[in-house]
Amino acid sequence: MAAPVSLADEAPYLLTSTTSLAALNERLTARGQPPVDMRRFRSNLVMEGLKPWQEDSMSRIRVGQVEFHVWQRCGRGAMTTIDRDSLERGPEPLATLHTFRDRAGQGNFGMHLVPVVPMINGDDNIIRVGDAIEILDYNNERKAEWER
Repeated sequence: MAAPVSLADEAPYLLTSTTSLAALNERLTARGQPPVDMRRFRSNLVMEGLKPWQEDSMSRIRVGQVEFHVWQRCGRGAMTTIDRDSLERGPEPLATLHTFRDRAGQGNFGMHLVPVVPMINGDDNIIRVGDAIEILDYNNERKAEWER
């Protein structure tokens, strides 16, 4: 699938979950590091009520009236290592992500999303805070990996 991209690094939207952040923060504190907040990951959409890393297994979701392909895992870079309040850099959370979420040399956190139908200005294409997020389909290969 060719993903249309406009003014985005790899995909126009990024999905993360509060439970995955909590799981990452548990690992950070176990390593003697302070927890990080979601601002480090610059997500467009944040889901609640999932199991940690469940977002990895999805292939299609609907947010309000807008349907998305859950395209690929998001390999994280140096921007996540900058504290948003102090602007200081450190090795985390990348160092910890690499211990258990490494794929092809990148620590992954979040999933790239691409709208199924290009979003054009209009009431049907508006996503609002609090919109329901419905999981429409799973990627069986990623789901089997996640369930291990």
